[in-house]
Order: sequence, then C-alpha cells, then structure tokens
Amino acid sequence: MTMSAAACAALLLPTAIAGPAFAQTALAVEEPGDGDIVVTGARLQAVREVKAKRAIPVIADTISSDEIGTLPDFGLGEALTRVPGVATIQNNARGEAQYLSIRGLSADYNLVQIDGVTLPANETGRRTVSLDVIPSSLASWVEVYKTVTAAMNANAIGGTANLRTRSAFDGGGRTFVGGRFDVGTWDFERTRGHANPSGQAEAIVSTTFGPDRTFGVVVSGSFFRRDSASLNSASDNYLYFDPATGNRLVSPTNNVSNAFVAPDRRRWLHYDNVRERYGVFGKFEFDDHDRFRAALTLADFRHTNDEERQSNLVAANTATANNRYSSYSNVTGTGGTVSSANAQVDLVNYDQTRRMRYADLAGTLTPNDRVKADLGVNFAVATYRQDARLATYRIANTTNLAYRYDIAPGSFTHFTFANPAFITAAANYRQFEYGTNSDDQREQALTARANIAVGMEDEGLGVAAGAYARFLDRRYDYQVDNYRNTNASTLMLSGALAPETYAPYNGGGQKMLLVEPAVARAVFDASGASFAANSTNAGGSLQSDYALTEDIYAAYAMARFARGPVRLTGGVRYEETALSTGSNSLRGTAYIYGQQHQAYRDWLPSAQADWDVTSALRVRAAYATTIGRPNYDDLAAREVVNVNSSTGSVSITGGNPGLRPRRSDNLDLSVEYYVNRDTLFSAALFQKRIADEILVVRNQASEVFDGVQQLVTRIRPVNASRPLVRGLELNAVVARMPFLPGPLADLGVSANLTLLDPTPPSVTLSDNVTQRRLSGLFESANVVANAKLFYTLGPITVQGAWNHLSSILYSVSTTDPLGDRRYAPSDLFDAQLRVKLSRHWTIVAQGKNLTDYRPQRLFGPDFRLLREEIDNGRAFYIGALIRY
Repeated sequence: MTMSAAACAALLLPTAIAGPAFAQTALAVEEPGDGDIVVTGARLQAVREVKAKRAIPVIADTISSDEIGTLPDFGLGEALTRVPGVATIQNNARGEAQYLSIRGLSADYNLVQIDGVTLPANETGRRTVSLDVIPSSLASWVEVYKTVTAAMNANAIGGTANLRTRSAFDGGGRTFVGGRFDVGTWDFERTRGHANPSGQAEAIVSTTFGPDRTFGVVVSGSFFRRDSASLNSASDNYLYFDPATGNRLVSPTNNVSNAFVAPDRRRWLHYDNVRERYGVFGKFEFDDHDRFRAALTLADFRHTNDEERQSNLVAANTATANNRYSSYSNVTGTGGTVSSANAQVDLVNYDQTRRMRYADLAGTLTPNDRVKADLGVNFAVATYRQDARLATYRIANTTNLAYRYDIAPGSFTHFTFANPAFITAAANYRQFEYGTNSDDQREQALTARANIAVGMEDEGLGVAAGAYARFLDRRYDYQVDNYRNTNASTLMLSGALAPETYAPYNGGGQKMLLVEPAVARAVFDASGASFAANSTNAGGSLQSDYALTEDIYAAYAMARFARGPVRLTGGVRYEETALSTGSNSLRGTAYIYGQQHQAYRDWLPSAQADWDVTSALRVRAAYATTIGRPNYDDLAAREVVNVNSSTGSVSITGGNPGLRPRRSDNLDLSVEYYVNRDTLFSAALFQKRIADEILVVRNQASEVFDGVQQLVTRIRPVNASRPLVRGLELNAVVARMPFLPGPLADLGVSANLTLLDPTPPSVTLSDNVTQRRLSGLFESANVVANAKLFYTLGPITVQGAWNHLSSILYSVSTTDPLGDRRYAPSDLFDAQLRVKLSRHWTIVAQGKNLTDYRPQRLFGPDFRLLREEIDNGRAFYIGALIRY
C-alpha cells in the first residue's frame, strides 16, 4: 500500500461541523504515483493523523489504525494515550487503561462514543464507558474532539472520543482480511495455580458484493487474556507525635507540620488475576454509490476478571492514656517501637463480568449535492456482575506482636517483629467471618437521532438542524450473606492455610500467609455451629440498591458561512433532562423505599471560526457552553454502611439526589502549521469556567452508630464553587526527517504536551461555614506529556513511547486537609519492534511498562506519606500481524 492511498483508504471522517451523526463523507482515495514512498506502521499512523487533523472541521486530534487495520498497541486505552492531551486512568491502578482523561481533566468531564453514539456505562456508579471492555480491533480510527458544535452531544466539558468502526467500503470496497495474534508473559506472574501465557488474537474480514458491489459486510472477533499478579503495599494511616513531649497530636486540631509520624498499620494485598476479553462485531451495509447509504451494526463485548485477593495486615494497638499512645515508645523521625498489636489474614475471591451489547441502524440520504439527511436508532445494554466470597482470620491485640518500625518519607514502612515466629504461625489466627456478596447492575439505553443539512459543506451559507432523544434505565442490586464466628468457635487459619507463601519485594524476608479458598469454603459448609448470620445482612442487601431513569430530549439549529479561506459556524442546542431515582433509606429500624425527581433545561450556544491564513497555516477559534451530568451512584438517595473488618472503622457513603450538573463556558484558540504531508506543528490555548463542580468529600465526626459513640466517616458528593481551568496544548508530528543525512531521514517523532493552570474549587468544611480551596482539580493532571520516537530501516521498524502524568488528586476530606489523597507523578515507557517478512506477514515484539513503574498513592503533610504502592511488573509480547 502506498503512502497516499493508505492515508485515505480506511477512513470515514465526519463533517463535524454538522455533527458526528452525519459522519459519512469519505475522503477520496488518491491513486499512487511513481514517486510515492511505501510506508507502514508508526509512520503510516503519523501521516494519517496529520491528514485527519486538517480535514476535521473542529479542534481535534486522532489516532489511526495501521496498515493491518488495528491499533498497534496493547489495547484501545494504551493507543489513546498517544493522542495529544489524552491520558487514561487504570483499573484500580493495576489493570488495563479504563477511564479517559482529555486535556488532563477527570473522566467525568468526557464522553466516549462509538460511531457517534453514546453507549451505556458498564461500571458501577460512573457514567463513563470502560475502555478495557472494548477490543482495540473495533476501532480503525479514534477522533478526540476538543471543541463541540450545536450538533454534538453537549455532555462533554473536557471533550469527546469517538471510535470509528471499519466499513466494508473502505479501500474501494476491496476484500480485506487482517488481524494479529501474540503471546506474552508478565514478570510478576500468578503465585497460586498454574500461570498460563497471556496473549490476544484479533481478526477482521470485510468485503463487498452484489450488483455494482452495493452491499458490504464487516465481521471481526477478538480475544484477550492477561494472566498476572499485583502487589499492593499499604500503610493506610499514620499517627502524629509531638517531637518534644511525645504527646499525641491530632490533625487538624493540632499543627502537625513538624510532628514525628508513625504508621499504625502495615498491609500487603496480593492479587492473582486472570482477565479475559471477548468481542464480536458485525456490520451489514448498503451503498448505492450515489444517494443512499445504510448500515446495521451488531456488537457484543465481554470482559471477565477472576481475582484472588490475599491480604496480611498488622495494626498497632492505638489505645491512649494521658494524651499519649500507650503502645508507642522511642518515637523519632525515622522509627519507633510498638509493644502491642493485632493482625489479620483475609481472602476475597472476585468473579467479575462486564458486558456490553448494542444494535445500531443508521442511514444517510443525499438527494442532491447540497442536501444531506440521516436517521439512526441504537439500543444498547450494559451489565456488570460481581460475586465475591470472603474469609477473615484475626489475632487480637497482644504483646506477642510487638515490633520495631523504620520509616522514610515516600517509602513503604518496614516492621521488624520481636517474635517473628508468632506472626507466621497460622494456628494463632482465629477465624472471624465467612461470607458472600454480589453486585448486579443492568443499564439499557434507547437512542434516536435525526439530522438534516443544506449546503453545510459548500461555499456561501449553509444551515443544519436535528433532534436527539435518549431513554436510559438503570438498576442496581446488592446482596450480602455474611456469617460471624460464634464465641465457641475454635476454627483457626491452620485449618485453611494454603501450601504456598509469597515473599513481597519489599518484605525484608518476611512472607505472606495465604488462604486456600476451596478449603475455607469446605470448612464453612461443614461447621454450621461455628457461625451465626450477621444481623446486618438484611439491611446490607437493601441499602445499596437503587433504580434510575433518565430521559434526555435535545434539538439544535446551526448555520455555516464559508467564503474562500474563512469558515464561520454558529448554533444553539437545547437539552431537557428528566431524572427519577428510587432507593431505600433507613428510618429508625426499617428501610423505606422512596423516589426523588429532578428536571433541568439548558440552552447551549456554540460558535467557531476557521481561517486558512495560508495554504500551510490554519487558525481556529471556538466558544461553546457544555454540561456534565452527575454520576449515577451520586444521584441515588441511599446510605451504604461499610464496617472495616480489620479495624472496625465505620464509613457511610451517601448519594445526593439534589446534585446539579456541571455547566461550563469554554473558549479555544488553535494555530496549526502543516509543513507538508509528513509534518505538523500545532498549539492551542483553552479556558473552561465551570459552575457547580461536583466533588466527593469525606467528613469525619463522632456520632452514635449501632448504639455506640464512635468516629464515623461520611462520604458524599456535593456541588462546589466555580473552578477555572486554563491550559496550553502543544503538538508536533514529524513522520519523516528528510533533512537528516542518510538512513536517519527515516526517523520520525510524535510529541505533545498539555499544561493546565487551574484555579481549583473550594469546598465547605464540616462546620458548614469554613471554605477550603483544594490543592488541585479532582482526578486531573496539570501536566500530560507523550513522546513517540520511531525509525524504519528497510523491513524493520522500532518505536518507543513515553507517557508522563503529574500528580492527581483523587480523594478529598472536608474535616482534615491531610486526608486528601493523590496519585504520585507517573512515567511509563513502552517499546515495539516490527519486522516485515512480506506484504502479508509482520512479526511484532513489544514490551510494556519497561521502566517498571509502580503507582503510588500519597497523603499527609505536603503529600509526603506513602499510603499505597502497587507493583504490576513489566510485560513482554511477541506475535504477528496478518493482512490479505
């Protein structure tokens, strides 16, 4: 395939001026000339991305498929991190890329669509689509819109990522067979059971047939498996000591900026995971090659996770006397001694399935060269199911667990036990509980859209109008069946101890005790007299449940005027939202079901100017008002009580049915310089003034719970003050460097940098009076940087990709600023080697997380204290790309 043909063949770019729903204006395929240079892989991607940025009429960036028709990364999320201003959040910091961040902003600000349609969410709580459920083979092209027009979905303050699926009429309708397969391994393998190879296989077939090849069909399938392990090293909490007196200090009542700090627990959580993803996709198309085009798409994606989580915990006895911690002595800035502690070993088995299915029917009619109309209807169902089985074993506070701890800021704390044999003796751990719980969620959405445009792609005046409706229904059900051991029970960990042990990389020779799940279950089944049902089972099975319906009606009108190098577009969108939630609330001793209703209406104007200053220089400016609807879990009026089985601490997570959606006024200015078909430089300034920001806050207070006065943490979403976000985005794509001597001319680079200068929101503290400005935007990075260097020499292509994120605030406290939590800055490096054996076969070897980056979560004074460090390890894959 030649460069010029490849750059045009696979893509159906939208006329985004008239909205992605119109999307079906294909770029003409240029026939190769004698002087064309054959390009593949990373350089082909770069050339396509330069061409696409110039063709899309809004401020946008893209990631394309390669010559095989797939995204040449581990998955969709990894591929998207190469797009300027785009980052992803991993699944609990130890899975694949899951949530999308555009321009450093939280995933809640952004929208993910497939062929212009927003699909239902397949995660508990959030609106966002999990990227790890979507196979990378689905997308032949992903457009990331940074600005919107009136024709586009307005629920996108940060931006919209739109996945374009392959059409049978790509590449002139020629039959296409392509795919890839690979096998790999993680250097952090499963500890228990037989660790099988990881790997993936993807295949896509498309062809056209019938009279004049007016019919087309695309079929693709994919399978992905990750067999690996992770270790989470956690110091969940720290105590503060007066350096002069040794007295207890409590933040924020006392100033602890110069205090000695000491961990009150050390915890290792070891995860054995088998993640698998299955996907099937089919599209049946009709194109009369003149006026009418239609497509019926069916898809089914499924992601499973079989996880065995083992945990070992040691917690200090934090009893106090005379304003001192009784068990602590010899406390300094680098360590201390604890004379009494407790311990726990626990197991949770998770069986998790997330699934998304959808059917989409769409048609486009072009009765003449100036008029274009389209209709579409989509029905989608997303489900989430998780079954968990747990067993817990404990040692009560005892001097046999006395230890010395050594602490260094930013590092995991090491414990040295006075009696190391005691903590590793399974016969000392008495069983505390056994139980099961399940999450069952179903969300379905029916979406309809209609658009008509007259002269929107021509010189002079054009107009467009459209309507949109979406009817969403969501149901969530939680069931818990928990049993506590009776006083007469003599069941010990030694009766369910697994034969394997695990030595953490930061354990200093200490090892984890592991529970054998099948034995723990058999002991429970055979020992009914040793267990009694937890009295909170009935309430626990009601308090989380909720039902939600959301109906959205929208209409828009817009106009476009084009004269020579200048194009002006303006319009207004009207959206009306009707929301109803139902949930159980505790009233006295009974749970009462109630419903809440909310409705709001928005007029959302937008405007854009697009000016070709010269044939190479383009300037764009845009204004738009957008919204950001609250997450589903945040809207249900429920209170979910969680009692930590290891510490006894109580937290209550509540919803807020009165939450208002975010609303944002957005300004954008972009300058783009297209040196040639291989080279692009661009810079963009943007500003977002957001009203009614939504934050999830934590408030700790002493209150009566379960008849006892104790410290309770309440977690609840609230509307906060108005944050202001200003940012700069720089992007450079150089597919080839002919100015370099000799073989170096085939060196290429793609690099981008996004810098945010936010004014974070303020939250009201627990006294309901005091305001505190946060240290940053929630779930947002102030610096996002990507760099990809690639080089081709004959049949060999080498590429390396680096991704950097600055620190990210992910939890906020309304009682103590030191309770705020951040992700530490991250740096990831992936690499790939391709060897092209023939026109049809290419061997690919790649490595992931080659820097062995370990995600960290920080809190405390100046975020110097390490709360968690997660070790995922590196991954290495080898396989092949196939094309016929």
